[in-house]
Amino acid sequence: MFADIRRSLKKTLSFISKHEPDDVAFFRSCNVTLRAWQKLFEESNIYSLTSESVTPRFARCLARVPVEFSHEKQSWFQINTLFDYFDTGLMSADDFLSLFEGEILASWAYTLHCATLEENKPNLTGIAKFYSVWKERVFGQLSKCTKSHLALRGDLMVCRHFFGGLEMIRALVESDKARLDRLMPPNPNDCNYRIALMHRSKAKKPVEAQPNVVSSHSQRKAQGNGNVASFAEVVADFARHHDISFYPKVGSNATKDGKKVFMFGNHPVYFDKNVLFTLRGEAWQPISLEHLAQAC
Repeated sequence: MFADIRRSLKKTLSFISKHEPDDVAFFRSCNVTLRAWQKLFEESNIYSLTSESVTPRFARCLARVPVEFSHEKQSWFQINTLFDYFDTGLMSADDFLSLFEGEILASWAYTLHCATLEENKPNLTGIAKFYSVWKERVFGQLSKCTKSHLALRGDLMVCRHFFGGLEMIRALVESDKARLDRLMPPNPNDCNYRIALMHRSKAKKPVEAQPNVVSSHSQRKAQGNGNVASFAEVVADFARHHDISFYPKVGSNATKDGKKVFMFGNHPVYFDKNVLFTLRGEAWQPISLEHLAQAC
């Protein structure tokens, strides 16, 4: 019976996704839908439904939120919606932290670093304000601390980002341009929640337990572009989770514009930075992992 209910819930979430164009309204509808079953299902089942049907849309929504240097211009609406959803107990800590790290913190660190490199004299007062406002938003106050704040406070990667921010400010104060250059964070376009989630999953596994899905030859070929190698692992992890085969293509048409082609089920795919492309007819077109999995 529970399996039937789970399938019905998944169909309901899919229906809401297709018919609700507004992201925040979609998240609130999913919240109401899943909370009604929260006491009947095990926590892991609720987390799984969120991970499959809600988390990917949160990622797309948060990726569109600009990180403004001026705190007065910053919009917190979508970020607060993520906090509210996690606080209700419908999302796993791994999904929540990966969303915040991959879609928000990467842009935050990049914005902070750019502010320290202004051609004119950097606005140190504004930089300090930018840091302190975000720190309070992310970690909360002692008198008002939510489940989200506690999760972010206790996460090593989140704390590393803020420590890195302090180091940037320190290097600026000390006029240490060489250290500022070394502290340059990755471009936000090369980061996303799936990569953050993959790194978190790998950190929890013993090295010998990690399956080697991509062949050693393919790994050597991909070493020239670390982002491609990482994203290949993300796709491999996603394929394993959905019981879909994923392996490097061999023989003719094994590359596309110098990039390695993989088989995702029966679909040839390749990666350009963190964008997934698949062959549709005679044209290569970008596609999301969720849509590709549905086509298998």
